[in-house]
Amino acid sequence: MTAEAGEAHRTEVAIVEDERNLRELYLDVLSARGLHVVPLESVAQAEAYLSQRAPDLLVLDVKLGDGDGLVLLDKLRSQGSRTPVIVVTAFGTVERAVQALRAGAADFLVKPFSNERLVSAVAAALEAGRRWEELELAAPKLEARKAPGGELVGTEGGLKDVAALLPRVAASDATVLVRGESGTGKELVARAIHAASPRMDGPFVSVNCAALPASLLESELFGFERGAFTGAHARRKGLIEAADGGTLFLDEIGDMALEAQSRLLRVLQERELTRIGGREAVRVDLRVISATHRDLDAMASGGQFRADLLYRLAVIPIHLPALRERAEDIPGLIEHFLDKHATRKGLRVPRPDSEVLRRAVAYPWPGNVRELENFVERAVVLGRFDGESLRVPTKAPPPMAAREEPRVSEVAPAPEEAGSVATLREAVARAERAAVVAALQAARGQKTVAARLLGVSYKTLFNKIHEHDIREELHIG
Repeated sequence: MTAEAGEAHRTEVAIVEDERNLRELYLDVLSARGLHVVPLESVAQAEAYLSQRAPDLLVLDVKLGDGDGLVLLDKLRSQGSRTPVIVVTAFGTVERAVQALRAGAADFLVKPFSNERLVSAVAAALEAGRRWEELELAAPKLEARKAPGGELVGTEGGLKDVAALLPRVAASDATVLVRGESGTGKELVARAIHAASPRMDGPFVSVNCAALPASLLESELFGFERGAFTGAHARRKGLIEAADGGTLFLDEIGDMALEAQSRLLRVLQERELTRIGGREAVRVDLRVISATHRDLDAMASGGQFRADLLYRLAVIPIHLPALRERAEDIPGLIEHFLDKHATRKGLRVPRPDSEVLRRAVAYPWPGNVRELENFVERAVVLGRFDGESLRVPTKAPPPMAAREEPRVSEVAPAPEEAGSVATLREAVARAERAAVVAALQAARGQKTVAARLLGVSYKTLFNKIHEHDIREELHIG
């Protein structure tokens, strides 16, 4: 290979920085890593250079002597440039840097930052750029996967904007925060984003932060070294390391303890973690998508959630509307779930009649899409249809009619009220059901709180709710 050919194949990084000392520092640090660095000191120089060259990466300061770096970023994106951009900002302009991420920047650095942080950000941005090139070359193979959100049934109501946003979100590597009530399909959105992203061939690791105690969640996420605590007989990698090269989905992020939040913030900022009981920093390359039904802004104001972490998590916020807010989607969802569950069970696909649809559209579905799917699956399993018309099961939710919350005594009648002596198994089931309902009522429907009252895990409570067919409306406060 000739010297000219070797030079042409070197990775080129352009630095736009008007402070000479910083510009020279970036040049020295990155050149020592084998990168070809082009130092630029103004917007004018950058525009002239970019009109002739397409570097592998652009490191761009926000405040420049002759203009605004973010204006230059907007101009590049409007021209269709896909060059990865790292934005450099002073501490007081972090919010502007977040805006830059939403506009398509790969990352941002807040002055002052370490040489290691600079090298880490550059390496991650260059890797993301390479993956996009590979993705474009493999476009014919990926044709069927290019439209994320195909599993999101119903796009006529508030979900329409979400479906339109997903392709752009998938193309970015920015963090995403999905907000919405339980059962609205937050994990489905996360999986759709991952499946259409440059990380689609990497792992998708899902973690329910509400299902694990704080200490266990930390060890599961960050891993631990041998001897870190009682029972740690060997080193174990955490779920964050398991998601390396792919996507980490943190469901119910609002339930994460503050200490774990601090550790997660470091992962997002430095792209590294330290296992519990360890000293060695472990490099990770992953995208984080989180979800919550809580008001994180209010929690941040009250000190229950780190505001700096919220900034990092909510670069791209997505809100999923409740099912009652998009009732026009319910008939299509019913058709979809009927086809899905009847086909899976090898049954003829029943068709709902107009009365079923009317009742379904009128009902508020407090459990959202999850509750609707459970209702349809139960109808299919129990064969509650006549010919090709789906019939509402006897325990189906009524139309939107107010009704009193049943008291515990109504849910689990005493043996003398039942008119006969119950078997031990029946008596235990009644008592168990009554205890679950009472806890849910006391917790005003918050399953995490109810699980603590009962002394069981969130997963156990969730299973008991379904085992005893406890309707959501029994515990809505």
